[in-house]
Amino acid sequence: MQGFFRSFFTVSSYTAFSRVLGFVRDILIAKYLGSTVTADAFFVAFRLPNFFRRVLAEGAYSAALIPVFSGVVIDSKDDKEAADFVENTMSFLLCITVPLTIIFYFGMPYIIQILAPGFSDNKEAFDLAVHFGKIIFPYLIFISLVAHFTSIMNVHGRFAAGSFAPAILNMSFILSLFILTPLLPSAGHALSYAVLIGGLFQFILMYKAVLNFYRPRIRLPELNVRIRKFFTLFMPGVIGSGVIQLNIIIGTIIASLLPIGAISHIYYADRLNQLPLAIFGIAMGIVLLPSLSKAIKNNDKKKIHTTQNRSIEFCLLISLPSAVGLYFLSEPIIYILFERGAFLSIDTLYTASVLSMFALGLPAYILIKLLVTCFFAREDTKTPLYVSIFSVAVNIILSLILIQSMREVGIALATAISAWFNVLLLYFVLKIRENIILDIRLINNSIKTIICSIVMGCVCYFLTLTFFPHMTIHSVISNSGALILVIMICKIIYIAMIFMLKVLTIDELKKYIRK
Repeated sequence: MQGFFRSFFTVSSYTAFSRVLGFVRDILIAKYLGSTVTADAFFVAFRLPNFFRRVLAEGAYSAALIPVFSGVVIDSKDDKEAADFVENTMSFLLCITVPLTIIFYFGMPYIIQILAPGFSDNKEAFDLAVHFGKIIFPYLIFISLVAHFTSIMNVHGRFAAGSFAPAILNMSFILSLFILTPLLPSAGHALSYAVLIGGLFQFILMYKAVLNFYRPRIRLPELNVRIRKFFTLFMPGVIGSGVIQLNIIIGTIIASLLPIGAISHIYYADRLNQLPLAIFGIAMGIVLLPSLSKAIKNNDKKKIHTTQNRSIEFCLLISLPSAVGLYFLSEPIIYILFERGAFLSIDTLYTASVLSMFALGLPAYILIKLLVTCFFAREDTKTPLYVSIFSVAVNIILSLILIQSMREVGIALATAISAWFNVLLLYFVLKIRENIILDIRLINNSIKTIICSIVMGCVCYFLTLTFFPHMTIHSVISNSGALILVIMICKIIYIAMIFMLKVLTIDELKKYIRK
């Protein structure tokens, strides 16, 4: 498990760096665009390729390729068969994504009608979304290849380049806002081109990384046994691993029926909610899949059991306090990060409320990533698909009910509730199949972690009442200092409780991070 957690810390460190850049990016986007028509149009246009980015780079593609490719690497006597598989899958990927991009380019008006039906009554928003969508969508080709090369590198235990790649996209956003905005009609145009530029440089990074193992060339693809197996796993995996992103897309569709600004409020809140999800949930899933796949192929039951239990235990240890902190500190976080320029006080109110509801589902979003990986490692992508269909149905029904009284806040609450349904269903299926057995250590430590989170939550609540009753009369520096102080106090209390209750010991911590 030491090597497993070292890999996890590598992925999470690079992911954290990328997310910090993402915060800078979102602060600038909020300043330049706020919650305007242009902002809503860009977020709608970016939603579909961003869905593919998150699903391909963080879910379905790696879920299908890694178990199959792990088998190729283990079974083949030389690198020839592995190199052939890498080349063949890449060629198939291009044969699918290039025509798909062309179809979506010319069909963009119809795509926007589906993604944002509410834009039909707003010609300016609709035309901008179509224009932005046409600029952005070729990004799908680049990010598909990035996902492909990242998965290959992960099987070989090299996680750094793939984890750093998202930072390049954020750098592209930031630089384009400063450099391209003065040259183009709006910041929305600059951001759209930034997606394409970032995708190109992500591809260059990952192609250079994979050259350490293979030299893949484009060729006529061959539909052999392994490729058939890959696509059998991939197609249902797209939906099964992308259930959180599907729920966000559904939220965007429903939010387009609400007043202008609702889509932007969901976007900004989702970006903050994605921070702990990416650093811990997605990072854990990335590292867990190749490790668990190899253990299953080697029929190492002890390692399978230990890996699954310790992964769940560790993610609960991180996600529960993160959820509590985001819930209670949502308003000061949004106010400090975003309220300036075109982002108004009313936007802070709605975005903070949306974030607090998303936070309720944060542990569930992370557990979904882990539990889905337990299916994918066993080459089962259909079960998560069926579970996600139920989850999406629950989300749609609840969203339509809750928006009547809660606007976009109801969409976020519906997403959180449906995520917990998803977790329960995935767990019960794994338990029925005897693919997962929760050990005594996990159960005891989970109870202790909940107690620690409750204590921290009480402290956080009272500190929030003390430090943030009248934020508008204080400077940004003063409010930022107060927020950092509150977070540090809460972290110290939580960590102290964790060690006092022996959820984690100093020796265990050293063992996990020792190189």
